[in-house]
Amino acid sequence: MNPRDTTHQAPGTLVQARVLFALLMREMTTRFGRSAAGYLWALIEPVAFIALLSLAFSQIAHSPPVGRSFALFYATGYIAFSFYNDIAALTGRSVQVNRPLLNYPAVSALDTVLARFVLQALTGLAVAAAIFAGILAIFADQVRLEPVALLGAFGLAALLGLGVGLVNTTLFALSKGWELAYGVISRPLFLVSAVFFSFASLPTAAREVLWWNPLIHLVGLMRAGFYPVYDDSHVSVLYVLALGLGLVTTGLVLMLACANRLAEQ
Repeated sequence: MNPRDTTHQAPGTLVQARVLFALLMREMTTRFGRSAAGYLWALIEPVAFIALLSLAFSQIAHSPPVGRSFALFYATGYIAFSFYNDIAALTGRSVQVNRPLLNYPAVSALDTVLARFVLQALTGLAVAAAIFAGILAIFADQVRLEPVALLGAFGLAALLGLGVGLVNTTLFALSKGWELAYGVISRPLFLVSAVFFSFASLPTAAREVLWWNPLIHLVGLMRAGFYPVYDDSHVSVLYVLALGLGLVTTGLVLMLACANRLAEQ
């Protein structure tokens, strides 16, 4: 490598890092405010939802589909789903909420996406760690943590969420119709992603159809990270990885092709 190339690239890299950091701090202030209450709400909301699910289904069944704790079973499903969904939702609207910033030469549409992605991924990990630690401390259950499965679940969920967000950040900015259509299409996902049930408990015909839902694999991998007896034979890491990388590539191509239109909208 030519030494001169390094001297020319370093300032640009430093500027880009400063831009990302500034956008990240701006997102933190906008989303959570300057008090601890904003950060606390990020934890209270999922805790309340998991508690509601646990209370409701404990009145119907004597035990959860796997393990002994309703809270842990529904937490593994809900957190896997929401980790992906929150990243996809927030990154998908990056350009819409930050369009005035695109008038600055140093700020690109990709910068706004990455800032939101990093903030939500870190927030989601912190919330998940707090919830799981609390559940394991309060409710006794036979678990054996598998770090590889857990890291795989969070990593694939982040990749898939980023891919969907990258595609949508261009399409949402260019078409209100697609934004509405995507909302209708994605709304039922929560009901068909094995958050409430075990994939193995479904009829064969249903499993053959729902297998193509990548969130089924994320939930399965998350539960395999906690339950030593969980049947994760249906989980395909390669399928979700290929889909996530394909979506990221598609999103980057769309963003590059429509860069001028995104700034002018």
